[in-house]
Amino acid sequence: MNYLETEITNQTIIGLIILITSLLMGIIGIFLFDGKILGFNITLFGLLLITFILIIRILSQLYMDYREYILIITGIFFTLSLTWRDSLVLNSLSYLGLLLTISLAFNAGTRPKLRHLEISQILQDFLLSIQYGIRSYRELIHEDIQWNEVENRWGENVHSIFRGLMVTIPMLLIFGLLLVGSDARFEQIVYDSLDWGLSEEAVLRFGAIFIICCWFSIAILRGTVLTNSLIDEPKKLYLPIWRLDCIETGMILGAVNLLFLSFIVIQFTYFFGGDILVQSSDGLTYATYAKRGFIQLISVTLLVIILLIFTHWLYRPYSQFEKTLYQSLSIIMIIMSITITVSAAHRMYLYTSAYGFTELRFYTSFFMLWLIVLFIWFSFTVLRGKRTQFIFGAIVSGMFFIASLHVINPDARIAEFNLDNLQIEQRFDVPYLASLSTDAIPVILANIAYIEEKPRCQLWSYLNKLPVLQINKDWRAFNWSQYQAQILWSEQLKPNCRITYSSL
Repeated sequence: MNYLETEITNQTIIGLIILITSLLMGIIGIFLFDGKILGFNITLFGLLLITFILIIRILSQLYMDYREYILIITGIFFTLSLTWRDSLVLNSLSYLGLLLTISLAFNAGTRPKLRHLEISQILQDFLLSIQYGIRSYRELIHEDIQWNEVENRWGENVHSIFRGLMVTIPMLLIFGLLLVGSDARFEQIVYDSLDWGLSEEAVLRFGAIFIICCWFSIAILRGTVLTNSLIDEPKKLYLPIWRLDCIETGMILGAVNLLFLSFIVIQFTYFFGGDILVQSSDGLTYATYAKRGFIQLISVTLLVIILLIFTHWLYRPYSQFEKTLYQSLSIIMIIMSITITVSAAHRMYLYTSAYGFTELRFYTSFFMLWLIVLFIWFSFTVLRGKRTQFIFGAIVSGMFFIASLHVINPDARIAEFNLDNLQIEQRFDVPYLASLSTDAIPVILANIAYIEEKPRCQLWSYLNKLPVLQINKDWRAFNWSQYQAQILWSEQLKPNCRITYSSL
């Protein structure tokens, strides 16, 4: 066998490393996710995967630019946030942040200019990433790893190992059976070691966890290490779409602007009526006033951004006048949309002042702020002829707002607002306060002594029945917010309740 026959390409070596690493991650996944609760286990799995990405890239001598370092830091943050906060909404947003990070990482490997993305490219990359994830295992086995090279390089060693096992295993069985029969203690130890207590359900569960973890690891590792050499920059996607001329665009934007203007003019009093309107209208309550318009107005604002993006994508001005016309109509629509957003925010302010915050009210209010940021970013990019920068900025701003929510800790702020603003009237929604995640427990326990006896005892009874406040000894389910709440709850003195509540 000459040198050329034993030579093995770098791609095959990297493919083998990715395959072995992914199999290891599958085994680790069985150990981490055998528990029924997600917590530190998913964070540890993500951190291990990121660590393997860095190790394999270093071993492969692949250059990492600043974009990839930023994406790795972002991925680490969203991975850690899954153990930081306990709120289901925040954890769902963390998964969304991880998905956006993976999407940007895929785009970074396929497109040299990550900051300049067309709408068609986003749609194309989304479809490509799904296809890539599905076929990554097959392509790693059948394309990336050249098995003829592996056989030429290590085939004889593999054959030797196989022949050794064929002799070793029978010898171990023979001697093992003889030794087991000679000593009762040794027999018990061997039987205990081999008795894993695996049922058919457990085997299926372990198999499913192994396949999912292994497949996911292959897709991520292959996409971040071999993508640059395996996937060329996608060809420009030509969609079968029509183009909008000046008349069509003017009709669409002009008609919507007239509708918005008529709504603002006719409903001006109701638009910003507030306390006076509610108090002077028969049958009109804060709940009706806020709910009737809030969701609709937010939906209108979101649809405006989508409308402006797609009309700009389809619009092809042939003169400076046509370009100016679109800019003018868009600016007018943006101004009126911001006015509508301010009205929605005002309604929500009145509603929360009277009835307090909920998760839905808090997150939608925060979502309004992001919409305003998108309008400003739209004005600085799309209206100045830099539409390709809008998508990237929108994704980055969305990830920034998700990270900000983790720092703000919405459930704690909701509990704090409701306790501070509703104590004067002593009107507490005890079941809702108790339904918040453990992120709110430190705030609740810090203020529980200032609540009058009846709601305080009700709240204590609800909290005392929460399983999440009982210390969990399984480190895989560890969550910092839950751990902090459990420690504070264990130190909390039981209130002196003279009233019993049989209905609780």
